[in-house]
Amino acid sequence: MQTWFGFYAVIAGAAATLTGLLFVAVSVNVAAILGDAQGNSRRLAEQAFQNYLAVLLVSLLALFPSMTLAELGFVTLCVTAAWTIWVQVRAYLALTRPNPGGSRLHSLRRHSASLIGFGMLTFAALRMAWNVGDSRNLFAVATIILLFSAAAVSWELLIKISKAKEGGPSG
Repeated sequence: MQTWFGFYAVIAGAAATLTGLLFVAVSVNVAAILGDAQGNSRRLAEQAFQNYLAVLLVSLLALFPSMTLAELGFVTLCVTAAWTIWVQVRAYLALTRPNPGGSRLHSLRRHSASLIGFGMLTFAALRMAWNVGDSRNLFAVATIILLFSAAAVSWELLIKISKAKEGGPSG
């Protein structure tokens, strides 16, 4: 994995920076995001944090010195198993109980990138853990998808915050 050092160092730095910015945005706007009437905003923040943290953790694992591909695959499966299940549960809940002002299609679009990213990450990690093949490219693409998904969800959250502060519809 040492040949991938530069890639994972950059993507880990980006994920850490964006996680920090999202943390600040949530902290500054805690009532608008975590209040009782703000279930959708809370779910957006949760989805973004989850994706950023997954990218950060997987990148840090990939940077771990002298870790074999099989070890990386196995450890990745272990640490992302609960996240992967929660992504599926969250997508199911979003489809069965859409938010007021939101459609099922919009919820599906928002969750699809996370589902695809975690699916690719799981598939690549399984292949590496079982020594079926070198899936480092797929592993890297999965982290990129999760990073961009988190950024898109963070942007949607910031728009909702802005609309809530203006007193406009947060749909």
